[in-house]
Amino acid sequence: MLTANFAVQPASFGSFDEWGCEWATDINHAYRLAATFGEDAIIWRCPHQGDPTAWVTVRHQGDTIQAS
Repeated sequence: MLTANFAVQPASFGSFDEWGCEWATDINHAYRLAATFGEDAIIWRCPHQGDPTAWVTVRHQGDTIQAS
């Protein structure tokens, strides 16, 4: 049962922007998208009802990323 979607956007955006984010099919896809940004990113959990929540901050570190 799907209860939420995930979206990824640069951390520099500040707040959630549904038009400026990249939508992911699942959390693993969200991590892969965040790795392509080349900068710190936020993975947002977006329930089908209710407000999006900043779920994970992904720190860009050269060729790797680290979730915090």
